[in-house]
Amino acid sequence: MNRIPRTLAFSSLTILLQIALPGGVNRVHAQWYGFLGPGGNPVLPSTVLPERFSVASDDQPAENIAWRTPLPGRSVSGPVVVDGKVITTGSSAMEGRWLHTSAVDAATGKLLWHRSLRCTGRPHCHPTSANAAPSPCTDGRQIYAFFSSNDLACYDLEGNLVWFRSLVDAHPLAGNDVGMSSSPVVVDGVVVVVVEGQGDSFAAGIEAATGQTRWEIKRPQVANWSSPRLAYGADGSPVVVIHNGQGAMGIVPRDGQVAWQLELRCSTIASAVFAEDKLFLPADGVHAYQLAGPRETPVPLWRAGRISPASSSLMVVKDLGLLGLNRSVLVCCDFAGELKWQLRLPDAGQFWSTPVVAGRRLVAMASNGKCFVVDLTDSEGRLVSQCELGTEVLGSPAMDSTGMYVRSVDALWKIRS
Repeated sequence: MNRIPRTLAFSSLTILLQIALPGGVNRVHAQWYGFLGPGGNPVLPSTVLPERFSVASDDQPAENIAWRTPLPGRSVSGPVVVDGKVITTGSSAMEGRWLHTSAVDAATGKLLWHRSLRCTGRPHCHPTSANAAPSPCTDGRQIYAFFSSNDLACYDLEGNLVWFRSLVDAHPLAGNDVGMSSSPVVVDGVVVVVVEGQGDSFAAGIEAATGQTRWEIKRPQVANWSSPRLAYGADGSPVVVIHNGQGAMGIVPRDGQVAWQLELRCSTIASAVFAEDKLFLPADGVHAYQLAGPRETPVPLWRAGRISPASSSLMVVKDLGLLGLNRSVLVCCDFAGELKWQLRLPDAGQFWSTPVVAGRRLVAMASNGKCFVVDLTDSEGRLVSQCELGTEVLGSPAMDSTGMYVRSVDALWKIRS
């Protein structure tokens, strides 16, 4: 039986903030607009993070922790930072059927607003994960909160619901055995979502203003957790990169046309990164490509087999190279793909989140809440401290100019010097 699409549209009056980037390309600027941060690379050169931090104990106050705000439900998504607000999602109740979106004041940790919706799709996921697994994204004026149950909600920055979509209306079999975690991207007024599992699989472009479906592409019916990534061609035109175990493709976000395809067995967990005007694909190591014209196949540059991201995605640091976590080993290659150094993080456990780099300091959060701070200023990476939050952390941190925001399964934290 076909159900009536759940699309609720409300008017909103907001200001779109843009900055002019080199090459004459105007891109939406937010402090941390979505999964992997501004530009899709979790690196902020100007941010300063402390060498160490710690939670409060019976005989010692917290160190370099500005605030901790408890939030409802369980979350393994990463936060968004925009307009002085930190936006995060959670899910609660049986199988995570209640979907939460919250805004916290970045300076004080005060809860500014909290909204809840009931899911319409399949919320089932592995106990390690949550329905709130995909990270939200923003275009600087609206927030797009996506959930494993294939529910997509749009709020303005004050928490007013602009529209809501149940993507299971047209895809009732969408889902996989352990839950989905692909995070959306927004560009050119289109929210791009990727849903790949053993049932219905598709990529779709959703009109950011109205919530209506602009285009849709069928995808292989195989589980995939990697997220779409935004890249730019030589002429500055945007392309959304989607990859899985069967290959990679570039999609024009405005119309959903396939610009190019690569036959390459890519990671189904770690996501691609576009930085330094190059596309880096996790595929049996890392493959580097130069993007050409808007509909031209990317030009292969090199492959590095020693750096092989597992669950975490890559970091690209100017004047240093590529950094990736091969489970608990941090690996650095130069921009020719040659190995520079490796550093083992002791007793780290499992990493699901992607580390962040602030200046020349890398912070990696293990799922058990153990944090590793690595100094990158020397010729080789140097572990300078190990810290513990004492709770699970599976979502990737976010940053702005004042500090780092960590979403644990039950709270939101700010770490700052």
